[in-house]
Amino acid sequence: MAENKILLTGVKLEKEYGDRQLLNIGRLEILDGARIGLIGRNGAGKSTLLKILSGELEAEKGVVKRNCGIAVIAQTGETDGEADGRYISQMQLRDSAVKSGGERTRLAIAAAFSKHEPLLFADEPTTNLDLVGIERLERMMSGYRGAIVLVSHDREFLDNVCNQIWELEDGKLRIFPGNYSDFLEQKRRERTHEEFEYEQYRKEKRRIERNIIQVKEEARQMGKPPRRMGQSEWKLYKDTASIQQGHVQSRAKAMDSRLQHLEKKEKPKELPRISMKLSETDKIRARNAARIEHLSVFYDGFPVLSDVSLDIPTGKRVFLTGANGAGKSTLIRVLMERGEHVSITSEAKIGYFSQGQENLREDKTVLENVVETAKAPAHICRAVLKNLYMDEGDIGKRVSVLSGGERVKTALAKLLVSDVNFLILDEPANHMDVYTMEGLEKLLSDYDGTLLAVSHDRKMVEKLADEIYEVADGMIWKQK
Repeated sequence: MAENKILLTGVKLEKEYGDRQLLNIGRLEILDGARIGLIGRNGAGKSTLLKILSGELEAEKGVVKRNCGIAVIAQTGETDGEADGRYISQMQLRDSAVKSGGERTRLAIAAAFSKHEPLLFADEPTTNLDLVGIERLERMMSGYRGAIVLVSHDREFLDNVCNQIWELEDGKLRIFPGNYSDFLEQKRRERTHEEFEYEQYRKEKRRIERNIIQVKEEARQMGKPPRRMGQSEWKLYKDTASIQQGHVQSRAKAMDSRLQHLEKKEKPKELPRISMKLSETDKIRARNAARIEHLSVFYDGFPVLSDVSLDIPTGKRVFLTGANGAGKSTLIRVLMERGEHVSITSEAKIGYFSQGQENLREDKTVLENVVETAKAPAHICRAVLKNLYMDEGDIGKRVSVLSGGERVKTALAKLLVSDVNFLILDEPANHMDVYTMEGLEKLLSDYDGTLLAVSHDRKMVEKLADEIYEVADGMIWKQK
């Protein structure tokens, strides 16, 4: 069986950003037929690496050898060439001068596929796509003749498309066979091994330290005459004791040397554990936190929602799914406006998150913004931020210099620690990396307030939802 053709090679690639080395990669290869998921924290350099590999950006050092043409689906939604009718039809595009974010993404996908290049780079191609669009793109990528390198925060998408994961961390690239779930399992095994090695190191270190103390005490006791030994006897014994004491001290020095040369194992890093439980006085006692009854909404005479009713049970995590434009955000907007078809219990204290409505103070730092309206103490605020993968350097930044992903994390952290018992989240997953998604799920899974969320992220819905409703054709259908 012939080996797959090498489509691209990168050797000794280095890229700096200010005084920081963003990339330092020894070697990488892309083989024909590869389906590579490129993951890493926000700001790790994923988009930069794709631009260097495609030739859009130059590295300070290193060589990229391209053996074929490359098509690109850019994160910006910019179109790479013209899209042919086949892919315009597949992506269900309409002829419109002003296109929505989802339409721009679908047009960029259609144009990239129309080039039929052996290598496709896709930077967050699921951004602004609904579930139908994501599943269609999965099928297109599965049937693609060539290799694909994609950056995505959609873990289900990475599972369904990829046969290799590249993890970019601290400028280095690690390559894992399999899909995202395989990658997680490998990382879990590595962590288990690291924890075992650290525990063995601690035990051995304690054992040597105890032995050193015992031997040194033994040497010290040798310098004293035994209780029943007289002066004359001690003088005769002293030379022998001195020799024995020297041997014991040599043992102690050997143990000291062994301790110094014991291979040090660092304790594996772990996220701080925090409780997202509400106090009894903060909990909603009513059966339903909110209720919508017989709601109809029209836009330009067109029914977006028709006679819709929905209960949000107290303490449950309710998710809304459905195509773009189906009315999910409209439903939430009506709920927030508390119109005549909406009833919300007086005990509810609502925290609302929507893209572009972050309510952050630009002149304040991340931590100052979060602490400002927090009910939780400062150390809990820090812990929540760390669970959203913001380190000490991040939380000291002013909001005015934050990236889109960092702003989303800050807004979510601010919400999670505030005095609320009913969270309403409209697409919280956008602009997040896969690590932050895992961290947010961990926080929300421990939250015992009421949650209403809109999300296209299938992993998040699967892990968290108590009830799932699909919004389609102006109606709501319960799925779970």
